[in-house]
Amino acid sequence: MDLPSDPPQEQPTLDQDIPDLRALADLYVQAKALILYSEEVDPDSRSNLQVIKELRDALDHLMRVIVARVGSQAPAGAADPDYASRNIHKSIGHIYRAAFDALDGTILSLRVKITQVVDNYPLEVLNQVIPNYWDIKRKLNELSGQVTEHRARKDVGAEIGATLDGYVSDVEVIKRFYSELLSYGPALDEYAAKLAQQERQKSRRDWLIALGSAVISGLLVALGSYLWF
Repeated sequence: MDLPSDPPQEQPTLDQDIPDLRALADLYVQAKALILYSEEVDPDSRSNLQVIKELRDALDHLMRVIVARVGSQAPAGAADPDYASRNIHKSIGHIYRAAFDALDGTILSLRVKITQVVDNYPLEVLNQVIPNYWDIKRKLNELSGQVTEHRARKDVGAEIGATLDGYVSDVEVIKRFYSELLSYGPALDEYAAKLAQQERQKSRRDWLIALGSAVISGLLVALGSYLWF
């Protein structure tokens, strides 16, 4: 007598992975925005190999889950009940790292652009046109230290979300300063031209005074010589 065979087990579906996939999707939307801004600030960052690698690895882990759930042939290890969750969380980790790498590129690009603008003007011009220039400069220096801390902590598992949020907040401060600096461009140019004109006028006055002094000195010497004889 043949024993009844066990009914075939149904292949798990993606429905049970929805919470993890939603977390991945939400993070990807945030990371994508950061990556696009980094590319906007510096078009050369589109070839950032580290960001590309992290996104590629994230996709690889996600595809493993899709193959395991809906593919015609389950990959090795797919029978593990934690297989999908583990790979989705690995994908999330790679997205986080892609976001951090994009922020690193944004920070570097903004620093270069800010330096390029600031170096075009004398310190007196910056102080006169941008009232809180020194406060902003001090804040930027403080942010440099905080950015270093964010980079050091970007692989800390449970804290990675808060670390990314902190990093984004710091980058927003630098973005606002750069935008503000650009808005001051016409005023900076105008004051720099005014200051340059004042310097030229002062140099001309100094030259005329020196010339006048030389002429008077010459006349006095000549008059003295005349009276002596």
